[in-house]
Amino acid sequence: MQVEQALFTSAQTRHARGYHLVARSSGITDNMAKALAVWSPSHDSLVESHAAAESLNYYRLNDEWAALTRSVNGESEYSNRGGLRLETNMLVFRASQLAGYDHHPLLLADTALSLGHLRLRDRTPQQLGTIELPQSSWGRIDEPGLNDESSHEFAVRVIKQLTRSRVMIIGAARPKMMVQAVLDRLPPRVRGRVTFSTGLRPSLHRPFSLQFLPQLDDRLREKMASADVVCLDVPATVALSH
Repeated sequence: MQVEQALFTSAQTRHARGYHLVARSSGITDNMAKALAVWSPSHDSLVESHAAAESLNYYRLNDEWAALTRSVNGESEYSNRGGLRLETNMLVFRASQLAGYDHHPLLLADTALSLGHLRLRDRTPQQLGTIELPQSSWGRIDEPGLNDESSHEFAVRVIKQLTRSRVMIIGAARPKMMVQAVLDRLPPRVRGRVTFSTGLRPSLHRPFSLQFLPQLDDRLREKMASADVVCLDVPATVALSH
C-alpha cells in the first residue's frame, strides 16, 4: 500500500528556521501539513532526557487520514542553543488502510521499522517520496502480551476510562507494551480510534487518548484533571510498573 511521508525537525531551510515541517511527500496537502505541524513536538518534548529516548505516536488528522510518527533525538541543534535536535518522522495514510493490520497501529509500526522507516535520518532531505508498505502485517497479535491477572485488570480499567475521557498512565516501565496490552483487548473497529504517545510530554496541542509519564506531582496532576485527563497510577503488582 502507498503511504505518505513527512519530517518535522529543527533546521534552516528556504521556508523557515527552527522547528517546522521540513519535507513531505506530494500526497500531503497544505491542510494536512498544518495539522501535522500542530501535533509535532519541538525542543525538549521527550519525557526521557537520555540520548536514546524516543516516542512512538499515533493520531488522526481527520476522519479519513491518520499518522504514525516516531520522535527521536538527533545531533546538536543547528542553532547551537544547546541540547539535542528532536526529529519526528511520520507515515501518513488513510485510516481504512489499517484494516490490513487489524486496525492495530503497533503492527504497522513494527512492519515499518523492520523495513527501515521511522528511523533517524543521516541527513535532512529537501523532498520525500511516497513509500510502499505491505498491504497487511507480517504477523498477527492473537493473544494479549500481558496475561498476568494484575496486568489484565489494569488494562481493562484503562479501557473503561478511555470510553469516557483521555488517560495519562503514571509509572509504566515500558509504555509501548502497555499500549499493546490495551489495544490487544479492544475490538478492531475501536483500536484505530485510540490515539497514543509513548514518550512525549503532555501538551494542549497534542490531545492523545493515551499518554504516559514516569511520575506526576500534585500540581501537574491538578492540571491534567482540569483538562479532563484521568491519571491512573500503575499498581506495583503490574508487570510493567517501575
